[in-house]
Amino acid sequence: MTSETTAGGFTHYAIVADGRIVEANAEFGTEPGPAVISMKAWASNAEEAADMIVEVSNRFGFKLAGEIEIYVTAPDAEAKDHPFGYDVGFSRYDDGGRSLN
Repeated sequence: MTSETTAGGFTHYAIVADGRIVEANAEFGTEPGPAVISMKAWASNAEEAADMIVEVSNRFGFKLAGEIEIYVTAPDAEAKDHPFGYDVGFSRYDDGGRSLN
């Protein structure tokens, strides 16, 4: 495994965003409520990485709220010949009863 953050025309990113799980997802063991979504990705640029987390959020019943944070990071997976995301995760938290509409 290389620690290089660029390979094959792609840059490695860690992406984090706040929001709300609106649909339970058995694959991730999630239940509705406030959470943070995170993932890692090899993408052409930060905009493509942001588009990837939006697509993943929609697929897994997560409503984004606020900004998407994107960081260039060392990879945990080798680059491929196309953009891809991996290590998607959800971290629930207690928002004190506030609701994101």
